[in-house]
Amino acid sequence: MKIVAITRPCRERACRLLALFAAALVQGAAVDAAPGVRSLVEIGDIDSLALSPDGKHLAFRTVRANVERNSYDLSWNSAELETGKVLSIGSAGEPIYRDPGLIDAKAPIWAPDGRSIIFRSLVDGAIGAWQARIDGGPEVPLVIRDEDVESLELSADGKGLDYEVGPSRERIRRAERDEYDSGILVDASVDLAQNLYRGGSVNGRMASQRLAGYWFVRAGLLWREARQKRHFDLASRRDEPVGSPEAVPPFSPPSDVVSARSLSGDLAQASWDGKSGSLTATLAGGVTTRCTDRLCIESRVSSLVWRPGTRQLLVTFTDRNRRQSLFLWDPRASQLRLLIRGEGFLSGGRDGDTPCALGATAAYCVASSASSPPKLVAIDLETGTHSILDDPKATWRASYTPTVQQLSWNTASGVRVTGTLLLPGDAPARSLPIFINYYSCGGFLRGGEGDEWPIPSLIDSGFAVACVNAAPFTGSQDGIATYRTGLAAVSALVDMLEAKGTIDRRKIAMGGFSFGSEVATWVATHSDLLSCLSIASAQSDPTGYWFNAIGGGDRPAMMRKVWGLGPPEETSTRWKMVSAALNSESFHAPVLLQLPEQEARRIPELYARLTEGTTPAELYAYPDEDHLKIQPRHRLAAYQRNLDWFRYWLQDYSDPDPAKEPQFARWDRLRERWKKTGGPGGGYH
Repeated sequence: MKIVAITRPCRERACRLLALFAAALVQGAAVDAAPGVRSLVEIGDIDSLALSPDGKHLAFRTVRANVERNSYDLSWNSAELETGKVLSIGSAGEPIYRDPGLIDAKAPIWAPDGRSIIFRSLVDGAIGAWQARIDGGPEVPLVIRDEDVESLELSADGKGLDYEVGPSRERIRRAERDEYDSGILVDASVDLAQNLYRGGSVNGRMASQRLAGYWFVRAGLLWREARQKRHFDLASRRDEPVGSPEAVPPFSPPSDVVSARSLSGDLAQASWDGKSGSLTATLAGGVTTRCTDRLCIESRVSSLVWRPGTRQLLVTFTDRNRRQSLFLWDPRASQLRLLIRGEGFLSGGRDGDTPCALGATAAYCVASSASSPPKLVAIDLETGTHSILDDPKATWRASYTPTVQQLSWNTASGVRVTGTLLLPGDAPARSLPIFINYYSCGGFLRGGEGDEWPIPSLIDSGFAVACVNAAPFTGSQDGIATYRTGLAAVSALVDMLEAKGTIDRRKIAMGGFSFGSEVATWVATHSDLLSCLSIASAQSDPTGYWFNAIGGGDRPAMMRKVWGLGPPEETSTRWKMVSAALNSESFHAPVLLQLPEQEARRIPELYARLTEGTTPAELYAYPDEDHLKIQPRHRLAAYQRNLDWFRYWLQDYSDPDPAKEPQFARWDRLRERWKKTGGPGGGYH
């Protein structure tokens, strides 16, 4: 559910999210922010790149939130590389999610004729295999069954499709109904913090879920049932099973090992432990070469791709400021050659781990940076020069011009920390209020880690914004040690920016998601730095412990290993150190909690204690949400409320929109009560 390196795959990783907003206003001026915030939610992404076998066409997918439909518009596109012409070639269906709420972004398969692509698509409630022509002709269903197609690849002979299916959709629904009627046996796989009957989204349908064996990873009710491999012949259209159904392997923790195998059998692998890494290549024949360049040791490798027809590798390195560079590596000569250094991501998508599509002469990549939304670029493999293939937000990019600074500083104990500072570009940056987001700062900074806080809108409202990358660590993780390091990093950043005159120390807001929410809460309860706070994830509290301890499993063991937490009566001292609920009296800044429903259910003690006290606090729970908020309307609501919250407490500004009168009336009452009991007036220190 939370924390760097072991949490649900939200490095979210999971979690790295993109954005937009336009217009300019003076700090504190009245503005109807809603239209801009909505356009920010609906910024599109580019993913799923695939180069045709003849190297003449590039297929890619665009993904755009649609607030009106409360879903996402997914479309396939084809770029003719010789002319630069980009053509929309059809729908990519409805989103298929992978836990904990990220849209699956697997590249399509090129058909043997090189004139069409084949892909999984969710249409009318069924996941099947579909085909779309690069000239934009009608899409054709290839495999539509009673069971969903769960994986899809071109067969070894290149003449068919190998795919895998699970239980039928009707069997799953029947099992859910049977369980509903007979009662549900509660064991370690059942999470009592969510609705037990169809309480989570699985393949576009509200379905019954189970915890699937690692931390809070979830799957559908019959996820353990054996899977059947099948083969579809593209010429004859014959569809037949292959072998007997096979057992499903248990879900395993996310790995920091990246690998790539060439058509000739060469294998490249890269690993990263948080502070150092390695890159090796084993060529067909058994000779293994290790990259000895310092870059291979000091920077994380995000992706590896073999260059067609060669024994060269395209290596994407990500530095400690989350900026990426592309290099060509020849293991035989042990040479590493720079192609291009990016200002942000070059390795695609929201997570920065999606490899570029690679041809014999060029790499095709999705580029984005702190103030620049995704665009599709071609990079020459000999010269490193690049050109733009598709830039859906070129006009907006020209109008959004914050000042961007890449930062690096030391904590008092000497830990090196990195981050990105964004400042309004239309006025001198002096004594600004600041919003700080802690966790990860890769690619386009739209809503921070977790995509909760409208960064361009905050900048447009006169805020400075600092995104802080979590301080690195190696070995076994100590939760409290990482929180203390986070506080030290934020404190040193504030000192540095105040000394420069950039920020007003009395006007500091902080927001956090997942592990970042834990650090933000620690900063709020162990310092007087903050003037207001917004968190988007549950915290570790004694009441929530028992949800996790039912039936054993890995969650109680993980809580003891990382946080030193066992049953509250056994580890009471440690709980007093970690628990936000048991330190509720230490919140001295107004706190807004905007949580997914399943996590809101885990923190009744924290919210009850906050509301019993005098520090202003509000909790919003978003129905049918798990860890990340995936519904566009929910994201829009979270964006707007966070913007209102920060402006209210740090700029003494209330949006004049009549629809918001009840909200600001509540906040006025909270503030007056706080002032009467000794709290700072208006949220100012």
